Amino acid sequence: MQAVFVLKLEKMKNALLKSSVLFALLMSFSFAMNAQETKADSTSVDSTEKGKNDWKISIGKTNIIIQKNGDTDTLELSGEGREKEEKKEKQRYNHFAGIDVGINGFVSPNQSIDLQDEANFLELNYRKSFEISFNLWEKYLPIWEEKLGLVTGAGFKFNNYDLVQDVIVVNRMDSTFGEVDPNRSINKNRLKTTSIHVPLMLETNLGKDAKHSFHLAAGGMVTYILNTRTKQKYKEGGENFKKKDKSDFNVNDFQFAATARVGYGDFTLYASYNLTPLFENNKGPEIIPFTIGLSLITF
Repeated sequence: MQAVFVLKLEKMKNALLKSSVLFALLMSFSFAMNAQETKADSTSVDSTEKGKNDWKISIGKTNIIIQKNGDTDTLELSGEGREKEEKKEKQRYNHFAGIDVGINGFVSPNQSIDLQDEANFLELNYRKSFEISFNLWEKYLPIWEEKLGLVTGAGFKFNNYDLVQDVIVVNRMDSTFGEVDPNRSINKNRLKTTSIHVPLMLETNLGKDAKHSFHLAAGGMVTYILNTRTKQKYKEGGENFKKKDKSDFNVNDFQFAATARVGYGDFTLYASYNLTPLFENNKGPEIIPFTIGLSLITF
């Protein structure tokens, strides 16, 4: 009986010894791994850029900064997820790319909105004469960073000219003029154009960032007319009619305009004034289109 007890006690001692050895090996392995990680992360002490007496201690991903301000020590702790680089403010918004809405008008050769007699049939209702531009692309070419540069781009625009007079715009014998039909009571009478345009402007931005920047751009615009048409809604003989007439109406295919855009932040007003008349020479009345509008959305 005593021999059995001694044998069991001996086995327990051996098991305890094996456990102790295993535990020691595990602790040694853990210590070695920690030592390797600490070596990889490295603990460094260096002087920061804030002063020769400032010290930065890096332990893994944790930074300890000790600042020496006279007799006072300041301790600053930072780690991953705490220290974020301040996001740089945007320096410039796009001032051409976007959607523009404006009011269209005509002026006579003497710069009056009161048109000459031969152009009276094109008298406009300004409340319904509007332009919508979809400026799809813009390129800024810096001269002096974001402060000064050239702007170009491309877009589509749709111009509606709502006519006051109850006339039919006709293109006959290579001439465009207005013709009255006494049997036709016109409710809607519009001349419409669809075109593509390309600007080239010199732009300046004055401000600390895009949100607080005054911008001004001025230059030229080249427009190519894709199509011209008239649209009428009228009554004749007691019945309602709609009519569309697609013709070039002797409108200049290429038109050149002076243009400017001015605003603050992402708010922009724009204006354009044609340097070429709407119609070809001696094929229609001499009138000059202009537009004043607002940029609603920027891309």
